[in-house]
Amino acid sequence: MKFSFIITTLALTATIITTTAQATPLSLGYSGFYKYMAKVEKAKVEHAELGFYLSRADGQGLCNIESGMVRVDDTLKSEVKVLPHGQFVLPYDKQLDLDKALVELEVTDTAQCDISIQIQANLAGGEVSMAQLRQVEDEMYRLLQKMAGWPGRYFVPELQGIKLHTAEPGQRLNGLEQQQLNKAELAGERSLSLPAVRITPWF
Repeated sequence: MKFSFIITTLALTATIITTTAQATPLSLGYSGFYKYMAKVEKAKVEHAELGFYLSRADGQGLCNIESGMVRVDDTLKSEVKVLPHGQFVLPYDKQLDLDKALVELEVTDTAQCDISIQIQANLAGGEVSMAQLRQVEDEMYRLLQKMAGWPGRYFVPELQGIKLHTAEPGQRLNGLEQQQLNKAELAGERSLSLPAVRITPWF
């Protein structure tokens, strides 16, 4: 298994780990995730976040995660929440970092999987104004600049807008799985009636 961090257009090198398929627990160091979550905390954003995923190395979508947990030695500290769209959610806890906790994911997939990180925002369904979506776009861009560091932040491309993805499999946005909103559309004052969505930058 290749352990790589991908933040939209940025690629960061990480440790290479090999594992067998067929529902074998995959153990990863919590500290590697914590340092990225800490950067989000320092960015002081309300909606933008880093989403953790297991992507198939062959480019055919995501690997299937059945369940997960965070443990220190033999002590269970937390369950890992797996969202319907494939994101796994970890607790943000400095003590887990200090205790060198492990993240164990139960993966049922025959493909090689890469760990990827996506700058995104998750919004609950309902009436969402363009002003709210503009805030999300701004926060994601600021977080992208922060993750790029110096001097990388000066080379981050401008966003064309945002992409809306359905959070639940099988749902649609105006008949589509994905909807794009450009800068001109986001500048409007109308609202959208949306199901739960995941928002990503559009370059």
